[in-house]
Amino acid sequence: MNASLKDTKIYAVLLLLLWFFTAFVGGWWDMFAVPGKPPISLGVLFVLPILFFSIWYSASSEFRRWANSISLWLIVGSHVWRLVGLGFVIAVLVGKLPAQFGIPEGLGDIIAAVFALPLALALLREKSVRGYFILWNIFGLVDLISAITMGILYSEGPLGVLRTGVSTALMTTFPVNLIPTFFVPLFVLLHVLALVRRNEVRASVGDLILQRRGI
Repeated sequence: MNASLKDTKIYAVLLLLLWFFTAFVGGWWDMFAVPGKPPISLGVLFVLPILFFSIWYSASSEFRRWANSISLWLIVGSHVWRLVGLGFVIAVLVGKLPAQFGIPEGLGDIIAAVFALPLALALLREKSVRGYFILWNIFGLVDLISAITMGILYSEGPLGVLRTGVSTALMTTFPVNLIPTFFVPLFVLLHVLALVRRNEVRASVGDLILQRRGI
């Protein structure tokens, strides 16, 4: 690894740590728990890092080289963390989250996590799984976007237009706030990166036939 690429890696890691630290401290000081108001601070910490790293990836060849050097099996395997979705289901059962949010979003995360492990192992062994790889990433990305959308629509603020009882206020309290302010946007970035690099995954015979037919 040359000096420039090494420096880029250091900067990227430091920025990720700063992002996590900001989400941690903000949650600790209840900066995201603002009942009756739009979740502006939470939204900023969700959107800003995604925009920043996306622009950096597009504009910097060195950052792009470093990001593209991360093993795809490792990127996919990191999503096993999303078994945390089981906690959403439990929170619904104890009355801390609305079922309309906790059940579908929790199950979506669990499904993404369960299928991440065998897919990561297949990538590690360089199996021909491009079609499955693309489908899994699309599913996981849609699930994360859905979670943020439904979380807002069932919130306590003026945007919580679907809330009729229990709200998603739990998601703004420490340490749960780390999910929407750090982990969800981070995994959104990882899904997008994986999809951008989809051609690095070996295609199966079925994938090649579909490509030739323009499907």
